[in-house]
Amino acid sequence: MKKSKKKTVVVALSSLAAIIIILAGVIMSGKTLKITVTDKAVDDFYGWGTSACWWSHMVDNEETRTDLAKKLYSKEGLGLNIYRYNIGGGVNPEHNRVTNAWHNTESFYSYNEKTKKFEYDFSRDKNAQDFLFESLKYGCIDTVVLFANSPHYSMTVTGEASGSKEDNGTSNLSEEHYQDYVDYFLTITEYFIKKGVPVKFISPINEPQWGWGGDKVHQEGCHYEPSEVYELLKLFSVGIKERNLPVKLSGPESGNIGDTTKGYFDSITGDSELFSEVGSLCYHSYWSDTNIFSKIKFGSWLKKEPYSSTRIDMSEWCELPCKTSVDNVKSAVIMARVIANDIDYTNVNSWSNWVAVNQIGIGDDGLNYSDGLFYAKDDFSEYHTAERYYALAHFSKFVPTGSKILKADANLTSYIYNLQGHDEETGYLETSFCAFKTPDGKIVLVLVNEGEDKEIKISVPGETMTVYTTDSTMKLKETYSGVKTDCITLTKDSINTIVVE
Repeated sequence: MKKSKKKTVVVALSSLAAIIIILAGVIMSGKTLKITVTDKAVDDFYGWGTSACWWSHMVDNEETRTDLAKKLYSKEGLGLNIYRYNIGGGVNPEHNRVTNAWHNTESFYSYNEKTKKFEYDFSRDKNAQDFLFESLKYGCIDTVVLFANSPHYSMTVTGEASGSKEDNGTSNLSEEHYQDYVDYFLTITEYFIKKGVPVKFISPINEPQWGWGGDKVHQEGCHYEPSEVYELLKLFSVGIKERNLPVKLSGPESGNIGDTTKGYFDSITGDSELFSEVGSLCYHSYWSDTNIFSKIKFGSWLKKEPYSSTRIDMSEWCELPCKTSVDNVKSAVIMARVIANDIDYTNVNSWSNWVAVNQIGIGDDGLNYSDGLFYAKDDFSEYHTAERYYALAHFSKFVPTGSKILKADANLTSYIYNLQGHDEETGYLETSFCAFKTPDGKIVLVLVNEGEDKEIKISVPGETMTVYTTDSTMKLKETYSGVKTDCITLTKDSINTIVVE
């Protein structure tokens, strides 16, 4: 559904100048960076989340479940308010190409040997359900998104949920099973709603532009052309109204912010009847970590109607390819930079991490390249906090749902760019930032420094200031509290949250 207000997107002068600088391939440095935050709201912000996909079904220990749920979804932890629950496509016992147990899913729709039919069994996926209900206890979650990477395997062309036999961009869901998929997904949605789960969005399509398939597959997936996205979601919109469900569609979970995303977005917005049932348009921020040029272009495009009056969610991100160890603070700094850039340049209304927990991933060099906020052994007999946890904490613990995104500008001559090459339109700011106003009137400015120690000047309304810092020696540590100052020092490779009252 469109928001009732007109979404005002401000393309800051800094963004326009950034395009010029990047195109020119100029590295600029010099004067002290000065950031000015006004009390002018740019847009609404709906909060922070992560996905329970590919790990919560592996947690069968009550103590582990309680500990992780608190660290993610309580105020003592990250205080996340968006929970992404995976509606798995299930595993065909006769043939299955996905060998990793973490990536296989237990479906609510299972074959009954006695009746020789597929039937619903909501006692299944018990571990994942238990984790959801444990997380709901702590009072932070106001939005549950039910999402699927694939339709149920019984409805697919291959009889598997892992894509076509060939990786050639062919959909694994034939049109004759569109309505079956709609009925299946909405029946599961009704189950969760009746259990009291605050389901606000359903997302039945995930990264439709990728091929999904071939001999070697690692996860569930299903390709759709824009026209197929339209036809399927149109049926979903009809089903939602017929069942009088208090949910909206979210999609199409585009896998990046490239040109194909525009085609998928346009396929949804071109039909007013369908679009009336769409609560958010969402994309994934993969493959653009060091390309603020593409983020600026995409954000400028979203400035136009009908996108400017629509909720835009960044619903998945992790470092791809993951080149930074879980124990290196740079992994947190990279994540914080992506969050700040997505908010500042693409004007998103919420931001969700990909998986909360991933398997320990030891590379050839002996370092761990897990992409989660936590990393765990396969049986969860051991799990640890990754540096990225603190990156998300710098935002989620200080900026609750209901906050406003504020306009923040900087003197451009102080920017320092890291460029991949003078012949490429890629690069990122060594100092990234974004600002918010919380419901209780506090102003929160997050500064990300990817470089040596540097002095920053700030101009922010308010009287007192508290600063929290994460770097190679500190983890979300209070480093200043007192009368507001207009000059602070950012330590090397650090994340700094400044709260002004």
